[in-house]
Amino acid sequence: MIYLKQLTLTETIEELENLIDSGKGDAGRLYHILEFLKNKKPLYVSDQIYLENKLEASFSTEDEEPVSENTLLPKVQKLIDIGNGDPGRLQYIYDMLANNKPLYHSDAIYLDSKLQSLTEESDVVKDKFTTSSTQEHISSPPPKEIPKETIVKVRGSMPKGWTSDDSEESTVISDNIKQEEQKIKQQQKISDAIDDQRSKLTQLISHRKEYEQKVIQEQSSLESQIKDERLKIETQTRLSQEIVTQKEELLKVKKERANVIKKIDSEKLKISKELKQQKQQLVQAQLEQEKIEKQIQNEQILLAEMAKEQKSRLIEQAEIARKIKLKQSDLENTKQDYDEIVSQVNDEKAKFAESEKLKTLIKTQEQDLLKTKEERIHLNDIISNEKELITKKTKEEKERLKSQTLLAIQLKKEKKSFESLKKKHDKIEQQIRTKNQKLKEQQEKLKKQITEKDKKLKSIVTKTTPKKVTKTTPKKVTKTTPKNSSDKKIIKKKK
Repeated sequence: MIYLKQLTLTETIEELENLIDSGKGDAGRLYHILEFLKNKKPLYVSDQIYLENKLEASFSTEDEEPVSENTLLPKVQKLIDIGNGDPGRLQYIYDMLANNKPLYHSDAIYLDSKLQSLTEESDVVKDKFTTSSTQEHISSPPPKEIPKETIVKVRGSMPKGWTSDDSEESTVISDNIKQEEQKIKQQQKISDAIDDQRSKLTQLISHRKEYEQKVIQEQSSLESQIKDERLKIETQTRLSQEIVTQKEELLKVKKERANVIKKIDSEKLKISKELKQQKQQLVQAQLEQEKIEKQIQNEQILLAEMAKEQKSRLIEQAEIARKIKLKQSDLENTKQDYDEIVSQVNDEKAKFAESEKLKTLIKTQEQDLLKTKEERIHLNDIISNEKELITKKTKEEKERLKSQTLLAIQLKKEKKSFESLKKKHDKIEQQIRTKNQKLKEQQEKLKKQITEKDKKLKSIVTKTTPKKVTKTTPKKVTKTTPKNSSDKKIIKKKK
């Protein structure tokens, strides 16, 4: 952490005179700054930065007056330590008073109220200490004067040897006891208040630590900013020195320019001869350019054919999507068949046959889905290969057509059309994916329904069949179980 040393006006004037005597820096500029400081005039920002860099310290243009310490500062600090009031607001008030800045009207009223409460609390604490001291000094009555028999006697009857002096002393002692009990209650209240204040104090300490961390972070950020500004100032000084050197170089360049003009006149004659030769070369270049244009036209025709092929492939993909929709309609038909099977729960043999048919249909549909996936992957491979070929051709065309701006515009248009085709292709692929996912979800739902209904059918079969047919029932169960296992294997493969 780098902190700049603060100099007073007299110290800065002395340092400035030392700089002029030693010959460090621009003497004219330093004299100009010295006159301003002696007359107590405000400096320009550039002069102030220049002087701070030379002195390596900050300074003030006015003489420092003796700062009188504010009497409120220790009281505000005491409020913060005790935890009486909002710690953030009290810290803000403390900072404003420390910097000798005026407070807002609301903050001033808030501070007065808190200081009054502080004085009242201090008075209560004083009373507490006085009561504790009085308790120590109160002398307990002698045991001889108060006999034990008086405690046991009934009200109204006086003991033997009773006198009026003893009764007066007992009344005084009872009054003292009552006063002490009241003081003990007050002390308990004060102790409770102190406990609350201690809890608040711990909270304030935690807040203060967080605030200190924030202050440290801000200091580090300010130091980094100061370093950056110093670097900027150094660059500005370097630039000013470079400008002076550039002015000197300008004079040299002017002299050299006069010599160069003479040389140019002699070279003009040579250039006129070379121009004639270049004209002949230009005629030959135009002929070559015409040949290149013909080649470009042929390549454009090839690109148009490639675009047509891509469109035809996109149409094929659209047909595949339509086929998938048809398959979805078939799946819906299978759902309707399944509902009919549920309605015919009483006919056991027909239900078993229909459930087997549904399973075979699902297997065929899964095979169709796998085929469609393979076709889509094959199409993606073909499209990627075509994209690579097109990118290679476009790169070659770019290298050839750098000099020709009109042809470059045409290529941009073709690229846009190609990108639009790409986007259409991506959209179709996304639609196919979403439809495949929906088909999978529907198939899983159908399988779950089939398994549930198989279980219901088995339970119904066990209930309806008579005792004689018990030997044949386990055979049916054994036939159905492997089918369920095959269904589980298919689901695992899909996952």
